[in-house]
Amino acid sequence: MLAAIRSGASAASRSLAVVAQLELVLVGAVLLVLAGLLLARELRRWRTRHRPHSHEVRARALMGELCPNGWQAQLTLYSSGSTAPPGSQPNAGELVALDWSELPDERGELPPTRRVWAPTITDALAAMVQDRRTDEVLERIERSAGADDDPWDAL
Repeated sequence: MLAAIRSGASAASRSLAVVAQLELVLVGAVLLVLAGLLLARELRRWRTRHRPHSHEVRARALMGELCPNGWQAQLTLYSSGSTAPPGSQPNAGELVALDWSELPDERGELPPTRRVWAPTITDALAAMVQDRRTDEVLERIERSAGADDDPWDAL
C-alpha cells in the first residue's frame, strides 16, 4: 500500500513538473513575441529618426536627372543674430541660403548661380529642386515657342 501511495505521489509530482515546464515554455514564448514586437518598434523609430539623409539623397537624384551636364551647390547657414550678405533678402526665419548652378553645357555657356532661402536644409533642398523644375518647364515652353510648326502661323 505504501508503495502504491509513493508511486501515486511520484506520478502526481511528475505531472506537476510537466505542467510547470509547459508554463515556463509558454511564458518564454510570450516574452519572445513581446521582445520581437519591441525590436520592430525600435527599428521603425530608428529608421524614421535617420531619414533626414534621405532628403539629400532624393535631392541629389532629382537634380542629377534635371541637370544632365551636372550641377553644384553650396549651403550657407546663418544664425538668428547674424545679418545676411549684402544684396540678399531673406524672409523672416529663413536661415539657410543655398546657392546652386548647373555646370556649363557643350557650348560652354556658364549658367547663372541661383540662390534660394529656406528655414531648414531640407526645405532649401526642396526649393532648389523646385527652382530647377520651373526652369525646365520654361525651357520647354521656349523650345516649343521657337518651333517651326507653330499652329498660330496658319491663321
